[in-house]
Amino acid sequence: MATAEWLRTFVAIYRSGSVTEGAGLRSLSQPAASQQLRSLERSVGTPLFVRNRDGVDPTRSGRELYVAVADALDRLEPVLTGLDGGALAPSAPALRFGSSAEFFAYGVVPHLGPEAPDLAVRFGTDIDLVALLHHGELDVVVTTTDPTRRGLAPVLLGTTRYTLVAAPDRVPGPAADLTELGRALVGRDWVAYSAELPRTRRFWQTSLGRPFAGSLRLVAPDLRAVAGAVARGLGVSLLPEYACAAGLRSGDLVEVFPVGDVVPPEPWFAVTREADLVRAQVAAFAGRLDVPGDG
Repeated sequence: MATAEWLRTFVAIYRSGSVTEGAGLRSLSQPAASQQLRSLERSVGTPLFVRNRDGVDPTRSGRELYVAVADALDRLEPVLTGLDGGALAPSAPALRFGSSAEFFAYGVVPHLGPEAPDLAVRFGTDIDLVALLHHGELDVVVTTTDPTRRGLAPVLLGTTRYTLVAAPDRVPGPAADLTELGRALVGRDWVAYSAELPRTRRFWQTSLGRPFAGSLRLVAPDLRAVAGAVARGLGVSLLPEYACAAGLRSGDLVEVFPVGDVVPPEPWFAVTREADLVRAQVAAFAGRLDVPGDG
């Protein structure tokens, strides 16, 4: 009879595409993981993987077994982990999703309804979320970078444009062109998501023709807070359209100068493991995701 430990190791190997990586995810030695896999294959009476140049590929029986056990094991995993530590943990929600807090607020919450699956949501950076996905701790993530890890399946959702905004009584200018805009922005207070200002500095250098010369008044790692601070008159900011759309509609924000054609748009990718494309719930949820403001 197959044991839960064999199945947990099978799922780890399936998701990573490698016995060695699967063993690492399970904190097992490679020989121990191989032995558990062999035991499981003897129990089901058929090979579950075939070797390839980079690792292993599932057989038809392996794919069928994965579909049958993956969701149940994901629910059971916190319980088993808790029991290993001497405590009983509650079962996990059906689908584990990761993104930035802003994407979830603007791009997911408005589309949730009674038919939505149970969700356990984690916020983080692209690097952290992709690592959690690769290790089997998340089912779907949304990033602004195209991950290159083997075994992941990114799909481009679309792109979002950027808008230069300020409070109505804090608009620098007027400016007839980008050269005049650059002069008008020198010394102005600025509100930003991060102190590094990667996109803003590129905008100044490539579009305004000068290094960033604003005064960084406020840094807040939440676009909702940035938009709110700009509306309160704390400074100018370069924001994704979805983050400032409500403020522009209400009149709390105004567009300083049209820069959508000179600032590169930001891509969004929905990423799952290739192994999980066979899971109907995962594929359906990922397929409903959209760029904030477009759905």
